[in-house]
Amino acid sequence: MEYYAIVLLKFIIGFAVVISHLNFTGKTQLSQMTPVDFIGNFVLGGIIGGVIYSDAIPMHQYVLVLFIGVFLISALNWVCKHVWFFRTFTIGEPIPIIKNGKFLMENILRRRNKIDIINVASQLHSQGIHSFQEIRYAQIEPSGSLSVVCEGSKMPSIIIMKDGRPRTSELQGIDKDEEWLDAKLENLNIQRTDVFIGEFWDHKLTFVLQDGQVKRDVE
Repeated sequence: MEYYAIVLLKFIIGFAVVISHLNFTGKTQLSQMTPVDFIGNFVLGGIIGGVIYSDAIPMHQYVLVLFIGVFLISALNWVCKHVWFFRTFTIGEPIPIIKNGKFLMENILRRRNKIDIINVASQLHSQGIHSFQEIRYAQIEPSGSLSVVCEGSKMPSIIIMKDGRPRTSELQGIDKDEEWLDAKLENLNIQRTDVFIGEFWDHKLTFVLQDGQVKRDVE
């Protein structure tokens, strides 16, 4: 009876640690999780499953290993959020596949992107879009979903700056560079470090500052 009580206690502790971690990070839905979260949750599940039926590992070591796992997941997510190279590597970036009605074959055929154009067509049909001929712009999001702009619709906004850092790939997507961005910041008397996000939409540039102020570039 004592054995089953210990197993139940290990179950409860494992569930409590994992659920507390998910609630603390605000990632209680699958759509909110990053690849780091998925892999980390498998690791935590392995720790829990591997220890529950074993008496070789004391309870305090079991709890300590769980907390180490949670700490590593949180640390990796922090790095991915604040270091752009790691974010690109672990989470990925949007992949444009159609621009101005033209297929971007370099992105589509690049081996590491592994784009299945038949699957893309199926996603279009599920969104009520009957043909590629209707599309002005399309990109595959890091989550695998498809964002589409049809002819006659406005292009989606692009975040060209985050936490004071220019997003070079996004700037290239609108045929701009950092010199252009710096000139806009100077015109508005804004320092890079003051910027929370910079958004480009409908040929207009908006900066949201770290203090919540919004400044718009007027041309």
